[in-house]
Amino acid sequence: MRAPSGTDRIVVEFSRPSDFEVEDDWDTWSGEVHLPAMASAAGAWVATRWEVHDRPQGFAPPVGFTHLTIYEFTDVERGAPALLDRLDAGRSDGTHHPAHAIGAVDVFVPTGRRWRGRREPSAALTGQVVAYVGPTDPSLAEPWSQWLDDVHVGDMVDSGAFADASRWVRRDPARFGPNFFTVYDVEIGDVAEAVALSGAAMGPAHHAGRVMAEHSGGLRAALRATAPHGGAGHRP
Repeated sequence: MRAPSGTDRIVVEFSRPSDFEVEDDWDTWSGEVHLPAMASAAGAWVATRWEVHDRPQGFAPPVGFTHLTIYEFTDVERGAPALLDRLDAGRSDGTHHPAHAIGAVDVFVPTGRRWRGRREPSAALTGQVVAYVGPTDPSLAEPWSQWLDDVHVGDMVDSGAFADASRWVRRDPARFGPNFFTVYDVEIGDVAEAVALSGAAMGPAHHAGRVMAEHSGGLRAALRATAPHGGAGHRP
């Protein structure tokens, strides 16, 4: 049985180093300084940081970011503005690493029925697969979301790739592009194995008529947990 934590909302920061010559220094600063400072300033109860697992070293992967941080809140209406304000301030007061580049910061609220809420991060989490998704026709959002709840996410979890999943939607929807965000939790040793297992499940699902034709995959990234906090994350 799923036992979601008390997380009310999440804020996701997509980042990368602007200069890969200093990536090691930036990476250490991001995990040991930036993440704890942001979590404390915004009142996040836990924050986890992840790296795109299959990117070429010294380059940004096709998704355009190298790292992703998830800040979890019990009160995002206070926490999200505080986080955004602190990120803004870091650019002007010199507390940000000079190579810190933020691609996006998105605020999400739970959506759907079966996969609402997020389990508490733990050391058992070795990785995550995240997907920005949506229907090809926004007018189909309701039946598409029901299909995702009742069929697709369950098929992915049942593939053996994932320990759990959670579904989110942008608090402030974009007019164009996918607005829904699915986070799949990986507990097996290699996130690449999880990707292979879930990919292998897609063919049979298509043949069985379990994939909605109007489903748009959007952006997808496989991530591995980063030091020093790992899958359990940092707790202020």
